[in-house]
Amino acid sequence: MDTASKTKLTFAQRLLYPLPLIVFVIAWHLATHDNKERQFIFSSPMQVADAMERLAKSGELFTNCQVTIMEAVAGFALGTSVGAVIGLALWYSRVVAEISKPYITALATVPIFALAPIIISWFGIDIRSKIALAFLTTVSVAIVQSYQGAMSVESRFLKLMQVAGATRWQTFKLLVVPSSVIWVINAMKLNIGLALMGAFIGEFISSEEGLGHMIVKASGLYDQATVFAGVIALIIIALVLTFIIEQIESMLMRWKSA
Repeated sequence: MDTASKTKLTFAQRLLYPLPLIVFVIAWHLATHDNKERQFIFSSPMQVADAMERLAKSGELFTNCQVTIMEAVAGFALGTSVGAVIGLALWYSRVVAEISKPYITALATVPIFALAPIIISWFGIDIRSKIALAFLTTVSVAIVQSYQGAMSVESRFLKLMQVAGATRWQTFKLLVVPSSVIWVINAMKLNIGLALMGAFIGEFISSEEGLGHMIVKASGLYDQATVFAGVIALIIIALVLTFIIEQIESMLMRWKSA
């Protein structure tokens, strides 16, 4: 896809992106604005807007957002970096990689909700348990993606390195790692949402702050407007963090092509 088509597509997306949301909000408003029973169950756009304004003025929304972002970003950074190192290192030994596969698969397939009570009992209800959960939800994805990237290097390039007399470490550093960058970036994109999910689940089960705690508390009080406000805050955080990752991707791709 050339630059012109990318620019045209981006412009079209900017025009079309808000339309489904606008239609949804209008339909939501029409369905609930004059019905107290529906407002109690589904809330309404105006009630959600009022709740977000109230929470923003009190500082509760920003405080909880800050906590959740800190937990998710810390777990994301740890999980992605550790997973990428492990995945790339597995390139050195096919035997170790094969032995590790069932353990990596087990880690990736166990529902994080099942592990959350154990992690919280080990680390407590403070930020450490939420970072640990975010780490566990992201590390396996980073391992698999980085290993796949390392193994996807074309054999002809590996042979060229051998002909040039490069050592295995030089081949790894000069060929395997740069070739795996795009795979690691893909892991980062996937892990943003997973890290937020891990942190949120930890807050949902047991916490004293964070968006998960705010949503659980509001749900117990049947305050649907605050619940929706927390969900919207999570969506905005995910979009902002994804945008940051995309900017990092652009910089890395420019560096790689330079």
